Amino acid sequence: IVDDRVERPEGVAPEVLQNDHPAIAGVPMPWPSVLGYNRVVAKAGTETLATVSGDPLLSVRKVEKGRTATFASDCAPHWLPPEFVSWAGYRPLWSGIVRWVSGVS
Repeated sequence: IVDDRVERPEGVAPEVLQNDHPAIAGVPMPWPSVLGYNRVVAKAGTETLATVSGDPLLSVRKVEKGRTATFASDCAPHWLPPEFVSWAGYRPLWSGIVRWVSGVS
């Protein structure tokens, strides 16, 4: 068993690689720091939209007729500090991901 958790209590800023992707278009920059994440490896054919410390943070992929998204941190306080959860981009981020996965955007 491998522990894939990466704790960053000092905070680490995500790097957005594709801010024009429909899943995150319109999400304000910069993104607030995260306090941790799960280290993942993006599969072939995956678009990594944001990284943290060089690791994928937000990735999306089309698979046949479906779509998937992976966000490697929390969606609520623990690894996402209050500054992230109260950030003006929090709601647009999650709304955009859901719309993209559902095929609306």
